[in-house]
Amino acid sequence: MSNLIKAELFKLLRNKTFWVLIVTITGLSALLHYLVIIEWWHMTSPFSEVGLKEFNALGVFTIPLFFNLIVSSLVGFFISIEFLPTRVIKNQIISGRKRSQIFIAKFLVFSLGSIIVTILIPLLTAVFEVILLGHGDILSLPALQYLGRALGLFTLQFIAYTAITMLIAIITEDSGKTIIFSIALTIIMFAIEKLPKSQFITTVYVNSIFNQFNEVFKVTMTNGEIITSILIALMTLIIIAVCGIIIFNRKEIK
Repeated sequence: MSNLIKAELFKLLRNKTFWVLIVTITGLSALLHYLVIIEWWHMTSPFSEVGLKEFNALGVFTIPLFFNLIVSSLVGFFISIEFLPTRVIKNQIISGRKRSQIFIAKFLVFSLGSIIVTILIPLLTAVFEVILLGHGDILSLPALQYLGRALGLFTLQFIAYTAITMLIAIITEDSGKTIIFSIALTIIMFAIEKLPKSQFITTVYVNSIFNQFNEVFKVTMTNGEIITSILIALMTLIIIAVCGIIIFNRKEIK
């Protein structure tokens, strides 16, 4: 299993899409944070309510409609392309590896890459610019505790989301379709959030990771809300991962 993970890490580090995303997101994040810090661009987010208005640009990277573009592009050009005539996945299966191990290794490395590009880089960029531009005093203990709790819970929901995009990639076996279906799913969830809906759909949505993407950034959360958030993320991750493994095990690899 460790060798599979090392192999996937090697492929990730050689993946051009991964590096293009790193460079693009680093540049975009640096620009957005700079514009917010110098108060050229005014925007509101939960960060303002805890004295972290200089971190408001982080809110852009927590919007599903935005970070989906990053995640779907990475999964499309890191996972889906392995079903192409190069037959990377087929070769792995022929080598005697269990399909479940192959799936888990790819998922772990893909999730790691997604977290680096979507969460870690924007956060580090924000911290660096805040300190560099003389606003380091805002990083008080309460502010850091809020960041730790909010981003920690967000990361759990995010990992569950990467499992969904991984499942889509396994089903479609095509990078273009993976990106299209991922974007379509995000748009549908956004529409469900904004439009009137039945009580059943409301209940399902409230207990989904898509609702938690917003809930985890509330200024205050009770212990019950935190536990609920963790359970929603873990249950979603487990269910989707099991479905992914089952589909991958039964999938005909041509």
